[in-house]
Amino acid sequence: MPNRYHENSQGDFYVVDGVCTSCGAPQAEAPDLIDHSNLECGHCYFKKQPETEEEIERAINAIAVSCISGLRYGGTNEKILKRLYEIGEGEQCDQKPLENYKTIIWNKVTFLYNGSIKELSELITSKIVQGTPHLNKQIINLKLQNENYFEFIYRWTTGSTGIIFKCYSIADKKFCIDFDIEKRGNEISIRGNAIGMNSILGSNKNVSEICWFDRENNIYRGEELRQRWRLLF
Repeated sequence: MPNRYHENSQGDFYVVDGVCTSCGAPQAEAPDLIDHSNLECGHCYFKKQPETEEEIERAINAIAVSCISGLRYGGTNEKILKRLYEIGEGEQCDQKPLENYKTIIWNKVTFLYNGSIKELSELITSKIVQGTPHLNKQIINLKLQNENYFEFIYRWTTGSTGIIFKCYSIADKKFCIDFDIEKRGNEISIRGNAIGMNSILGSNKNVSEICWFDRENNIYRGEELRQRWRLLF
């Protein structure tokens, strides 16, 4: 088992000793549970173990956003293991679940948008940068090629590990965004970016009829998807 950072509170959720880049993302997800050490510069830890369902969800979120997989779950609670395996964080579990849970990744979304594609590109790129806790976040290679297509890469770490967004028109006022990873990226990071994109689209009055698709082309609509995300996280 990995060594736990010594300031970590006793319990199932922990931060691996020596694995922290001070990105701030886990702490932003669960500020009531995670803190940075006053003894050693640049090391986060669980100052408190989650107890309520809401706290457990925040702890799971913190594991999911760690860009270097520094947070882990060492317990045997099947419900928590199921959540972590379904969001692609099974490798962050010290114990194996009783069942074989499949990772769910949403990599395409369609929606109606009442505006130009230039306005849509400005909405999405600005909100992504504003809405994420990563310290090194940046939009690169933004290409608005014509009135029907734009693409860009969103990175939050050094190197080619970001997410590629490709947005194109498929009908009058109907658009599609495909998510892909750069050559050194992790496919699991598509999940977090999809969740963020859903918040961006869902909070804009010019967007409607949001519909997500997973890698097997299964369809998830509206409240069904929001409920599923709430349960998984």
